[in-house]
Amino acid sequence: MSVQLKQRTFNFALSVPLDAAARVESAISDHADWMRQTHSYDSSKIQLVHYYVSRANELVSIADPSQGTTNRVLYSINEVYVMDEGIDQHLAAGQSWKNFQSFVGTLTEFGDVLIANGEVIETL
Repeated sequence: MSVQLKQRTFNFALSVPLDAAARVESAISDHADWMRQTHSYDSSKIQLVHYYVSRANELVSIADPSQGTTNRVLYSINEVYVMDEGIDQHLAAGQSWKNFQSFVGTLTEFGDVLIANGEVIETL
């Protein structure tokens, strides 16, 4: 299934100092494990169209990568739900996840952009 206009999303962009990257990656890994337990690409669980996490060392200049990197790591966490209700189902399921508050703390500590209940406005 491909991403469609008007589908609902979570999109989180984190900017993390190098010395905190291992802690953040542990939280992301824990979240991914929970996602695998509670979400799926079929209708057997909370149904996703798309889920992925990416990371990159922050560039000094995105226009000139030869300038090197900063001392920060960037992470992007992205979830796209088949139905609007997926957002509410995700949040409800999160209340019983033992590390929910810790993960939210990681997002709020390092999150530069935190989109909850976003709407897909462009796609191929």
